[in-house]
Amino acid sequence: MKRLAMISLGAMVAGCAAAGGAPLAAQSVPAHAVSALPAVYPQSTGNPLLDAAALLAAADSVTQPEQRAPLIERLDAMNVRLADGAPDDPLGEWRSQHQADESNPWRGRTLGPAYRRASLAAGQRVRIEQIFYAGQRAQIAAQASGGGQVAIAIANPRAEAVCQKQLSPNASCDWLPIYTERFSIELENRGRDNASVYIVIR
Repeated sequence: MKRLAMISLGAMVAGCAAAGGAPLAAQSVPAHAVSALPAVYPQSTGNPLLDAAALLAAADSVTQPEQRAPLIERLDAMNVRLADGAPDDPLGEWRSQHQADESNPWRGRTLGPAYRRASLAAGQRVRIEQIFYAGQRAQIAAQASGGGQVAIAIANPRAEAVCQKQLSPNASCDWLPIYTERFSIELENRGRDNASVYIVIR
């Protein structure tokens, strides 16, 4: 009788575990794909631009295509695209190495946030210009990787500061332009190590 009661109790515990489900992390990633995840898999912050910048930086940090695959799939779901005039397209190269669904390749989708990458040596500054439209909310997010201590400064054509922040390792800025004009986005690596910075713009 005692043994039967213990067996019944064990069955009840197992039943409760099944009803309660696995932890959120286990539910969100299939068991067969866990080994393919990169060591640092960014979690959602609720800010799409910050999330995109974090995903780009994480994808840049891994070397195995199978580890990069889930990051690319999330970027594709967000419709992240290369910014006009950007000199290189790492995401395009990664997409060519991985195709989640060969029958439905990534092209011709609605354009989402635009990104570009900047590489900064220790002590180096990089300046980028971007047009934003009057009355439309401007949003920028940046994520640094590689150990550099990078600061971002945004100013209008009259050299009036719009946003100044330190990337630790990321930051975001948003404002409402009064005029349609070209804003400067300056990155400065104040550290001793080289750094890569992904900037995502909407």
